[in-house]
Amino acid sequence: MSNPGRRREVLEAVLALLAQVGYERLTMDLVAQRARVGKATLYQRWPSKAELVVAALQDQHPAIGLPDTGSVAEDLRGLLLAWQAGWVERDRGLVLAVLEASRSDPELARLRQERLSRPLFQAAQSVLERARARGQVPAQVDEELLVQLPFALVLMRVLVLDEEPGRELIDRIVDGVLVPLLRTGV
Repeated sequence: MSNPGRRREVLEAVLALLAQVGYERLTMDLVAQRARVGKATLYQRWPSKAELVVAALQDQHPAIGLPDTGSVAEDLRGLLLAWQAGWVERDRGLVLAVLEASRSDPELARLRQERLSRPLFQAAQSVLERARARGQVPAQVDEELLVQLPFALVLMRVLVLDEEPGRELIDRIVDGVLVPLLRTGV
């Protein structure tokens, strides 16, 4: 699908249908009908439902750059703010639907990990590597858990406690958890 506008329409149709019917009941036929394209056109570009869904999720969220302010707290804040900037109201249901479907669809689980989770965590890991080189990360801090912690807190607050993701939440996590943790090294 070479027309970017048509591609965007198809991916928007996928997200709307995913929110409406869930992953299990989402079919290429439904997407083709909703987006007014041929099913063969979909399969030429996206060989599976999992590929199509992950492409739609990727398209919805902008690429995340690597902030480099010289401060681990500000770099993590920038990364978290860029990540949450792509959230829209329907994301809660989409995230839950995709996580649940990943349990029974190995291809979806693999693609979600490779294309959605891994790049985000690699960016956070790069932020921490630079911070460690600057002496801003105490040696005893578990970097893998430190990378995962702020994202886990956002997801818990949004998916479990039904809060809106936003600057206030990101600031609470960075200033109230990460900064004290990095200061004490506990």
